[in-house]
Amino acid sequence: MTPLSQERRTLQRSDAESSVVRNCDARDGLAAIKEPATQLVIWRRALPSRLRDWIDRLEVSSLPEIRILIEPGELRPALEPLLDDCGLDAGEMRDLLVEDVAGLVRTFAEVTNSELVDVRLERVDHDACWKFHRDSVAARLVTTYRGPTTEWVRMEHAERALLDQKEFAGPLERLGDHDVAIFKGSCAGPGEGVVHRSPPIAGTGRTRLFLCLNQRTVVSPDPWAEG
Repeated sequence: MTPLSQERRTLQRSDAESSVVRNCDARDGLAAIKEPATQLVIWRRALPSRLRDWIDRLEVSSLPEIRILIEPGELRPALEPLLDDCGLDAGEMRDLLVEDVAGLVRTFAEVTNSELVDVRLERVDHDACWKFHRDSVAARLVTTYRGPTTEWVRMEHAERALLDQKEFAGPLERLGDHDVAIFKGSCAGPGEGVVHRSPPIAGTGRTRLFLCLNQRTVVSPDPWAEG
C-alpha cells in the first residue's frame, strides 16, 4: 500500500468514526443524534462552578430520588414539590439545578418529537446497571451532576465488551464531568445502540446524582397532573 493510499484509508476511517460519535459545544448540537449514522452525541460542557460546588456539598440524604412522566413545560411545578419532599431546600442553587434539568427535558422532547418525557433524577450509591449493555429504547439522554460518569465503548469494541463484561480490558471511554450525552438504543433499528454501563462504585463511598431522560414506555409512571 502506498503512503497516499494509507492516508486516504485513515481519513475515511476518521470520517466514519466522527459521524458515529459526535461532539458539540452547545445544547442545540444534541439534535445531531437524528442523523442516520450517528449513534452518540456528547455535549462537552461545564456547569457553573457555584452550582457544581453546591451539588458536591449536599448531604447524600437530600439527593433526589424522583421519577415523573411530564410535559416539558410542566417540569418546574412538578419537580419542585418533590425536591421539597427530598429535603433539598429551595433557593438560588436549587433553581439553577431545576433550570438545567428543564432545559435538557425541552431539548430531549424536541429532538425525539415527544409530548411527554420520562424523567429520572436519582442518587446512586451501588452498582446499578454495571453490565455493559445497549438500552432497549430508541434514544436516551444522560448526564451526571455528581460522582463518576457513564462509561461506554466504541462500536468496534462493543461485542467484546458485551462478552467479557467485568473482564473487559478496554479501551473504555468515559463522559467528562457534567457532559450531556444522547445515545441511540437497540430500538432505533438493527445494529443500533451504543454499548455502555454505569460506573461500578459499590464500596467506594461515592454517590452519584444521575439524570436519565426517556420517551414514554409501558414502564413509565402515569403522566403528572397538578394537584
